[in-house]
Amino acid sequence: MDTRSQHLIFDAILEKEITQADVDGIKNVIEKNLTVVEKVEYKFTPQGETIVFILSESHFSLHTYPENKYISMDIYVCNMETNLEKIIDEIKGIVSFEKIESRILPRGRIAQGTIDRSVQVVYLLTIVVACCSILYEFLLAQSISTTMGNTALRYNLTIGLFIASMGFGAILYKKLIGPDHFKEFIKVELLLSLIGGIAPVLVLIIDYFFNSFAKISNVSFFSFWIQAPLFSINHLLIVAIGFLSGLELPLLMDMSKKFTTTKGHFVLAYDYLGTLLGAILFPIIILPNLHLFTIGYVVSAINILVALFVMIKMKINHRGYRLAIWLMLITWIFVIIQSTSLNEFIVERFYFGGKF
Repeated sequence: MDTRSQHLIFDAILEKEITQADVDGIKNVIEKNLTVVEKVEYKFTPQGETIVFILSESHFSLHTYPENKYISMDIYVCNMETNLEKIIDEIKGIVSFEKIESRILPRGRIAQGTIDRSVQVVYLLTIVVACCSILYEFLLAQSISTTMGNTALRYNLTIGLFIASMGFGAILYKKLIGPDHFKEFIKVELLLSLIGGIAPVLVLIIDYFFNSFAKISNVSFFSFWIQAPLFSINHLLIVAIGFLSGLELPLLMDMSKKFTTTKGHFVLAYDYLGTLLGAILFPIIILPNLHLFTIGYVVSAINILVALFVMIKMKINHRGYRLAIWLMLITWIFVIIQSTSLNEFIVERFYFGGKF
């Protein structure tokens, strides 16, 4: 028998006094999302209430402290597919809270007799995707330094913008990411794959069009009116990848919490390790042996494979994501196979103004 369970511990202070409508709203959310088989409710004198529901999944309890505008809630479910964060979000939509402290603990794993390896898989994925993100940024730094010059400035600015935009992504994480972390992770991986894979080629194409505009308009390519927008557009690519990576890291931390107690620092440690791995591999092994554009294609394919792995591992049935993954994967495989001739065409057509 599978004894794995989830235990939500939820404490909150309301913005206003607790009303019967608040209590009824919470009960309705529980009854809508879980299977209630028996109810016990007791009101204390002069105030306060304890509610316990026996669930087919296990149990739910709610304790109210009206004098403190405080509630304490527990939900214990043996169904690992139950989305407890979705339930929390629904309750937040009904009750106005001033302060919330909550966590979801894995339970019952000790009775399985074996170590759950899922969290180790998350750590491995963290190393892989962190390596991919820093490789995208190095590719952009190398590409931009090729078209705009000043290699030291490009690399320093790239790393600075990457870290800053990661922080910005982390700040907006809760506002942009939905409760289904595994689906959201797949979406982020696909976006990273799309932007990161074509970013070095885009740098060359953007440079070509600004060169073309300079020739048509008789404005010097090295004037402020050309260099300022060229600089901005090129570095927006760096910011986009950093922002998505800033969403990716807390997603991985939340994914790890599905399988073990809260150890977000472990995910951070593996993220740093993956970044170091990419920083070592890029100048020593990858760049000397592969064309700049081909590196982007390969790294992009790795992001797609990570998304495919998570979809299969977590048994996620989403037709749109599945179609996008296979279309992108087939495309990148074809591009990698034809990379030599494709790269020659791109360089000949667009490098330093191309055939204008």
